[in-house]
Amino acid sequence: MIFMPIPFIIGGIAAAVAAKGVKDGVEAKQNMNEAKEINEAANAMAKEAEEFIEMAKNKTKGAIETLGYEKVRILTTSISDFVTNFERIKNINLKNSEGINELKNFNPSSDSFKQLKEAAFEAKKIAVNGLAAVGSGALLAYGTYSVVMSGLGGLIVTATTGTALGALSGAAAVNATLAWLGGGALAAGGYGMMGGMIVLGGLVVGPALAIGGSIFASQSRKALNDSYGNYDKAKAFKVQAKNIGVALKSIFTRSNQLTEVLQKLDSYFVDYVSKLIIILNHSGINWNNYSLAEQQDIYKCVQIAQTIKAILDTSLLKENGELDEATNSMLDNGNKYLQMLKQI
Repeated sequence: MIFMPIPFIIGGIAAAVAAKGVKDGVEAKQNMNEAKEINEAANAMAKEAEEFIEMAKNKTKGAIETLGYEKVRILTTSISDFVTNFERIKNINLKNSEGINELKNFNPSSDSFKQLKEAAFEAKKIAVNGLAAVGSGALLAYGTYSVVMSGLGGLIVTATTGTALGALSGAAAVNATLAWLGGGALAAGGYGMMGGMIVLGGLVVGPALAIGGSIFASQSRKALNDSYGNYDKAKAFKVQAKNIGVALKSIFTRSNQLTEVLQKLDSYFVDYVSKLIIILNHSGINWNNYSLAEQQDIYKCVQIAQTIKAILDTSLLKENGELDEATNSMLDNGNKYLQMLKQI
């Protein structure tokens, strides 16, 4: 039997350990490099997704503000002129208004007329310094909510003209999506994007993934595994961003459609309000003294006012941030009525 000296055995073990150490060090370095690359790719993906959401958010916010602006403009101009002059008519009788039932009880003492009058009054207070001075929060609220029956204008006026949306309360402070679009948190518990997560039609929205931190050699394998997890999270966030973009696009499109319909209806309404004023100046304020043609012109004026009022009465979004389906029927009704007006 041949015995090797102890020093040779120890030296062999040391060499083996050293070789393994070198191998582990190389592997650790490779793991760190790979983890770093994966984390950077995940961060880039998450950042791109967040930038996409931000772009869609800004476009949608702009569309809702434009719709809000149009509502305020119509209320403070043509609706206000209509209300002022229509309530001057005595003995008004719309019972023969071509079978349109909703007009038969429409008169200066009806609830429907009073709501329209109050909405016009509140809008004028909000736009007291001119339409250009109306705040973004007020325009978002007007674009989103019913502005006739809900008394939204009163909420905004109470919170001071052109207030930030966060100062509102009640019905105007329940929609977290609207708070997020407005860029801030609502007092009632809505959250801005940087403040946490909100719900947009059932989709959770949060800030981009904050992936990073130091990667230590002793944790290289864990770091590599974590980086794969981060990448999966970034991929999920990218898919979510796409879904959020679809939801925002629907809101953006519907806002633009409603704005367009309101503008077209108002172009006819302005003409008929002018005819109403001419009738009052020419034939007085007693309904019984009007000719059939004059009465029919007033019928048409009231019909357009009611069609516009129905759109103003309809909220764009539900409380959970989803697009309200009622806007679709309002859009259809508005377009159908426009087709009828074109044939007159």
